[in-house]
Amino acid sequence: MLKHLELKIPPVVIFLVALIATWYVSDFGWLPLPYLLRPLGFVIFVAGGFIGIAGVIAFRQHKTTVNPHKIENASNLVSNGIFKYTRNPMYLGLVVGVIGSAFIFRDASGFVFAVLTCLYLQRFQIQPEERMMHQLFGEEFARYCKRVNRWLSVSAND
Repeated sequence: MLKHLELKIPPVVIFLVALIATWYVSDFGWLPLPYLLRPLGFVIFVAGGFIGIAGVIAFRQHKTTVNPHKIENASNLVSNGIFKYTRNPMYLGLVVGVIGSAFIFRDASGFVFAVLTCLYLQRFQIQPEERMMHQLFGEEFARYCKRVNRWLSVSAND
């Protein structure tokens, strides 16, 4: 039913909408967070950036596409580096960034927007990407999925 929305909106746009929504809603002061937690928000936001950049770097090192709308152009299955801990570091980085923004804007609504971002990415970005990865890499991708969780794995199994 909603299949027409798959791979349509760039993930960075979803991230920016979540940031703007968190900022906007924070002005109402409905779910305030203590000011003392604000520096933690900057640390979390930057950590999200590093997570996402680590994924981009790994893709570049393996000379495969980072374009989330051209999955069929993937030339290699990347499973080392940060990809030993998450199958989706760029998307994880975006969600972590939205969580950080909750502390930066001092409003817990950011946690709601982080969950909504996660749910959107899961349904309209990750699921279609994984269908394509199964087509491209078959059993190799299936084994990778068994080793590494979609969002975050506690341990790196080799």
